[in-house]
Amino acid sequence: MTGSCVRTGRAIAIALASRGWRVIVHGKPSSLAQAEETARACLAAGGDASIVLRDISTQDGCEALAAQLPPGSLDLLVHNVGIYPRGSALETSPEALSETLRTNLEAPWHLTRLLVPRMEAGGSIVAMGYAGIQNITATRHATAYLVSKTGLLVLVRSLALELAPRGIRVNMVSPGQLENSVDLPENVASRVPMGRAGTLQEVVNAVLWLSSDDASYTTGQNLEVAGGLMLQAR
Repeated sequence: MTGSCVRTGRAIAIALASRGWRVIVHGKPSSLAQAEETARACLAAGGDASIVLRDISTQDGCEALAAQLPPGSLDLLVHNVGIYPRGSALETSPEALSETLRTNLEAPWHLTRLLVPRMEAGGSIVAMGYAGIQNITATRHATAYLVSKTGLLVLVRSLALELAPRGIRVNMVSPGQLENSVDLPENVASRVPMGRAGTLQEVVNAVLWLSSDDASYTTGQNLEVAGGLMLQAR
């Protein structure tokens, strides 16, 4: 899974390892120490783990990652890596926009195209979105991020349609305000209908379910783990 050295990605990787998955821990070349920590945690959880460090913000980087993976079939691909530049459309530089689109949208596109040939019927792809992604609302807060993730939802649904005849499922998990969110507001209880921030484990549980046989007839869906955030118009 991409972006599995820290935070939510690490939690998902460890949970998968605890259920017997052989996990590929991915991060940038500068993330070796964090990747090794995640891999050790995966081993301690009873699973197996190997490390692949590549910058996937370019097509060449995606191809290098794909070439470095161990041989054999691939059962699950989790697109977790992402960057979150703040700023409105006019405040966001062309360089920041380009990097965001490459990392959050183009990398999942390239990696799926490269790795799907190694997936058999029963395989699963899970991408990470954000709460309210289906509403397509305007924002001045993080425009480039929302544009990239909205495009990712279109890609998820398009891939789900294309890969369904091959028995490969493609879905999205969209967290809301989590306990480790970088922009967690002080008044989270007043913003979230369920009155609290979500936990990492609750996001992990959603990914685990979509990756399991229990979700064998679920594809092209966006599963929000957000406590009711964004359900009503503001």
